[in-house]
Amino acid sequence: MPTATRVSSQEQALSSHLNQTFGYMAGGVGISGIVAWLTTTNATLLEVAMRGNLIWFIAVLVLAFTLQRIVFSLQPAAGLAVFAGFSALMGFALSPLAVIYTGSSIATAFGVAAIMFGGTALYGYFTKRSLAAWGTFLIMGVWGLVGISIVTMLVSLFGVSVGPMNTVINLIAIPLFAGLTAWEVNTIRDTFAMYGRDELLRSRLAILQATSLYINFINIFISLLSLMGQRR
Repeated sequence: MPTATRVSSQEQALSSHLNQTFGYMAGGVGISGIVAWLTTTNATLLEVAMRGNLIWFIAVLVLAFTLQRIVFSLQPAAGLAVFAGFSALMGFALSPLAVIYTGSSIATAFGVAAIMFGGTALYGYFTKRSLAAWGTFLIMGVWGLVGISIVTMLVSLFGVSVGPMNTVINLIAIPLFAGLTAWEVNTIRDTFAMYGRDELLRSRLAILQATSLYINFINIFISLLSLMGQRR
């Protein structure tokens, strides 16, 4: 096969893989939005979501760190179902935001998050540089951010005001998860080059990568809403 034809075929296969990955990610965001909306229309469900805020935070956090290992151990169809279930749980946990913030604030934060996410994803894909060196720094940043968030939440349970700390956390989270998006999209090309010929592994990777990108987008959206949102 001529070199140009082989390269073109590889690029087409990579493009198809990216479309599938971002399609799964967008589907997860859609599921979260639908579940959040349905929850707000049911007073009982909304009350459960609001009263168990800390429980849902812990449940989502634990799932976020274990979901990739679970998904990777399953067949693609089952893994996709687990991802859909996680997206639904996330939508349920986030539904109280519709009570706290105005609809226009939520729409604005979502739009800005989509633009920021899309821009960093495009940068990660089209840059000629390898962003591999970012990985360790960004992952350490996420662990640090999670630790600070947990401490802040525990302190707030004792009635201590943590408003300034929440602002700092959100200001750190936005560039951190934007950087993660660029890095993860950048690494998709490398992982596809290594594993793209194994259809089972490639399918699992698409779900795995969609999960990571989904989590990045949700975190950018929540942080923007916390900083920009107008409360009711």
